[in-house]
Amino acid sequence: MHTNKVTRMCDINFDPSLFINFLTDTELDSVLSSQRGLPRGVNYMIIGDPGVGKTTIILDMLANLQKTNPKLKILFISAEMNEIDLAIYVQRYPKFQYLNILFVESDCSIDTHNWETVSSVLTQGWDIVAIDSFYELQSVIKEEENIKLKEAESRILTIIKRQNKGENSRNVNTTFITIQQVTKSGAFVGSNRLKHMITAMMELRLENKKNIYSDRFIVFSKHRRGDVGVRLYYNLETGGNVFYDSVRFENDKRIKQMQKDVTDRIRNFADEFDNVINQRNNNE
Repeated sequence: MHTNKVTRMCDINFDPSLFINFLTDTELDSVLSSQRGLPRGVNYMIIGDPGVGKTTIILDMLANLQKTNPKLKILFISAEMNEIDLAIYVQRYPKFQYLNILFVESDCSIDTHNWETVSSVLTQGWDIVAIDSFYELQSVIKEEENIKLKEAESRILTIIKRQNKGENSRNVNTTFITIQQVTKSGAFVGSNRLKHMITAMMELRLENKKNIYSDRFIVFSKHRRGDVGVRLYYNLETGGNVFYDSVRFENDKRIKQMQKDVTDRIRNFADEFDNVINQRNNNE
């Protein structure tokens, strides 16, 4: 895009298509960005409580994106589940069977180099790539290449950054959606470099963490392209599709806006009060 380390944004030319988002045609588009849909050339990280449906949500998103635009090149990298595991998902969600999947399985008994395969496949140029999960892929690379975990992370982040910038055979700005593991307390696992590369952090949570059957919702705790704190509730038991509760979502948005309006009024009142006090002190 440019070679100088010091530059001005007005000197950088972008292809207008870079700012046309991918749409799922579901309520999920409303939280993926303020302009609706999944942006191009960005990195979204997905974390959540165990059993909340992270893989299902991602696969459903990919399948819907593929349906709305069949020309998109979409790839799912599975480092946690094999073909048999994913076959169960396909039984519940038949639309998953049409997704392109790269299975990454560590086999210490033979001389395997999954990283070479992953690198080669990614350089083909994909519009959207989902990784399940970042930590598992990182661990596979560490073991097979006999390197430290930090170096394995660096390899993944380096190629992600290059793909974001369109350094592939199709010159497309690849968007990455990566599932990441969390600690028992629900905290994000990863280095500061990984955190800084994330455009948005999507959290999938249970309303009651002690009850796996409680209501589930999506909320962004970090979002450079959209809002944080607004909950989108969903249900996985609807036969072939994830159901998003649009009514509840709109209500939550209204409540958040009301809270913001009240906060703004209080802040403005406090500023006006301070000005009055300062003027009185100056007059005295």
